[in-house]
Amino acid sequence: MSVFDSPENVGHYEAWFESNPAVFESEVMAIREVLPGGIGFEIGIGTGLFAEKLGIRMGNDPSGEMLKIARKRNRLVYCCKGDDLPFHDGYFDYTLMVTTLCFLDDPVAVLRECRRVTRRNGAAVVAFIDGESATGKSYRNRALRSPFYRDAVFYSADQVRKVLAQAGFAVESVRQTLFGPLTAITEVQHSREGVGEGAFVVMRAMSEFRSRY
Repeated sequence: MSVFDSPENVGHYEAWFESNPAVFESEVMAIREVLPGGIGFEIGIGTGLFAEKLGIRMGNDPSGEMLKIARKRNRLVYCCKGDDLPFHDGYFDYTLMVTTLCFLDDPVAVLRECRRVTRRNGAAVVAFIDGESATGKSYRNRALRSPFYRDAVFYSADQVRKVLAQAGFAVESVRQTLFGPLTAITEVQHSREGVGEGAFVVMRAMSEFRSRY
């Protein structure tokens, strides 16, 4: 059973973003700056919080409790895992993951599925907490005491690049935001290129279309 199958924990998840609006808006802005046009699909859409802000209509998640809220946000959602999506090859223009990579048992398999369901030269946009940042290290240290992060793996930016490469993607754009302690962020921050300063990193990677078969 996932921690996100608990209505109480899903409520805590929503409440955190409501209590930290500047953090949320900073993350949304950084993602929007690299998000391609066209039809997108969010892997691990959760409650649809980011999808709604970014205009992404569709997504999946294995947590039925989270998807109840996503449906209320008028998202078209599928209760399934990310390594076996119910779409034909090349269906989407891009896929998006927002702090989802750290929870995947096999991130390469999921990213290969992302590659399959996107068109030729489609994109995968991956947003994550940099494991080498102060925030990432803090989350890692608290993982055993946190119901949300006990099973999470906080990857560094270099590790995420390697995982994307293993799945057949090449990174073409990188943005970062959340500069300083999250509790001190009270205004929306503009993102910067590169990594090494911000806790929240967004990578857009491109691929060649490849069939599952």
